[in-house]
Amino acid sequence: MATQSLYRRYRPRRFSEVKGQDHVVKALRTAVAEGREGQAYLFSGPRGTGKTTSARILAKVLNCANPIDGEPCCECESCLAVERGTSYDVHELDAASNNGVDAMRDLIERASLGTPGRHKVYILDEVHMLSKAAEAALLKTLEEPPPHVVFVLATTDPQKMSDTIRSRTQHLQFHLLQPDTLAEHVRWVADDAGLVVSDAAIDQVLRQGAGSARDALSALELVASIGDDGVENVPLDEFVEAMIDRDPGRALTMVAHAIGIGRDPRTLTEELIGFMRNGFLCLMAPELVPVSGQHIDTLTDQAGRLGAAGLVRGIETLGAALSDMRHAPDARVLLDVAAVQLTSDSVAPDLGALLARLHRLEEQVAAGVTVAAPGVQTAPAAVGDPVTGRAALGGRARTAPATTPAATQAAAPAVEPAVVEPEPASATGPSAASVTGPVTASVTGPPAGGLTSDVWEQTVRPALRGMTRAVYAPATLVRAADGAVTFSLPNVAHREKCEQHREAVEAAIRTATGAAVVVQLLVEGESSAAPAPSVPTVGAAPSTAGPTAAPDSSRPDPVTTAAAPIDDPPDDDDVDLDDLVDAPPESVKSPIDRLAEAFPGSELIDERT
Repeated sequence: MATQSLYRRYRPRRFSEVKGQDHVVKALRTAVAEGREGQAYLFSGPRGTGKTTSARILAKVLNCANPIDGEPCCECESCLAVERGTSYDVHELDAASNNGVDAMRDLIERASLGTPGRHKVYILDEVHMLSKAAEAALLKTLEEPPPHVVFVLATTDPQKMSDTIRSRTQHLQFHLLQPDTLAEHVRWVADDAGLVVSDAAIDQVLRQGAGSARDALSALELVASIGDDGVENVPLDEFVEAMIDRDPGRALTMVAHAIGIGRDPRTLTEELIGFMRNGFLCLMAPELVPVSGQHIDTLTDQAGRLGAAGLVRGIETLGAALSDMRHAPDARVLLDVAAVQLTSDSVAPDLGALLARLHRLEEQVAAGVTVAAPGVQTAPAAVGDPVTGRAALGGRARTAPATTPAATQAAAPAVEPAVVEPEPASATGPSAASVTGPVTASVTGPPAGGLTSDVWEQTVRPALRGMTRAVYAPATLVRAADGAVTFSLPNVAHREKCEQHREAVEAAIRTATGAAVVVQLLVEGESSAAPAPSVPTVGAAPSTAGPTAAPDSSRPDPVTTAAAPIDDPPDDDDVDLDDLVDAPPESVKSPIDRLAEAFPGSELIDERT
């Protein structure tokens, strides 16, 4: 024969034995003693707080042959029949499995029949599970029941019930037991049952009970069976310490340990939320903390080190993860992600991480602690296993020291002089006789803010937005020195488009390199561009001998750069009309060709096809 469970053996038989529900006991005892019992009651509250037990005690005292001050005698035949479950005066119905309209109609038909005792008591457990049709069928009888009928509705979720049902009942709310009250009750049950349980096991039982007397007694029975050696305690404070130390490895280790001993990720998340809530209450309203006196000091100290902002952020993050776990294929993944987000500001997606980091920095500055600059890692790397090369599990997660911008510039190779291969000059062009080889731009100073072709292609240009990025797509970096950056463009029309967005490009280069520069635009085939303000140019002085003047053989060939000034055009009086020739037909461009050059990458679509 199976042994009866502790919560059934020690179920209260009288109102005076109900723990932690003094307000409910007083209301029911007074109503019965004065003969003012109601026709319908609604008992609501968390599981394991005494709702069904109080309903049975009420049913006993309403039919007891010798009631004393609103208490049943528990000795008469009626009381013993109720305790055995054989009384014709008490009918219990599980609304979760009998939630249809047919079950309610059958109950209503039997309610009008007579009963051996003074009252016929109907106890409907989990009444919030009734369907809408069943509630409608019960409503009329609940409003005007027969004089000898008393309804007791019990539920853990009263907000799911219709207002019409609740308005026709006397609503009594049951609460979770206080830690001291529950601890006293558990110790009394352990002593009365002859169980040898240590204080550490009692603490574990109280944490698992979480204010529910039935859950606590079930946990006590399990602890008594496996002994103290089998008690696996989940150190929830380790998670909070990981949040304080900003140690993701420590938090993940705690989660892995809890799941390894059998904790469900959802249950563990609920326990962590409850633990942080208790810490938050320690800071805001210590009298509301449902923790025994011997643990409240430790919890208060830990909550003070983390701060109210950190506790609220932890509750919100874990609460969101718990909500998402309902549809997640692997709930542990969400818990691990939440753990890393709460212990590492670099991966947290919300503004709360930034505010928490700012709060810690303010505290460090106020305490006189030297705060390292962002991106500079001062802590040594974690020491790993010499065999596997892996870092020790649970240690602080660290990254390699970041390289400072100064060190990056020091280690960068020297910039070679830029070599520009000019396009073949026209036979009639002014520079046809002066340029005989590749044009070399000697960079006399450092690059403009460290801008190189790689920096332009990989950093600056991807950062441009909208039309600016589109028109500068075919631009080629030619030269970057002395505060000026020169780009080569396909044609004049494209250069005019780029000129409209030049300030945006200068701002993007300044953001990427940290140096103010002036952007100069050069068309492919041109040997010079307009000079930038206050930017020195390198090259030969402009010639004044006319467009066909030959170079002086006594001097070396001049070096022409992309930033050389444009020669002044000769006066009209000096132009020989015989030297003028007609432009070749291919140089005359149609409007469509000009549009194609102005918008590179565009495609002509014929609407007729």
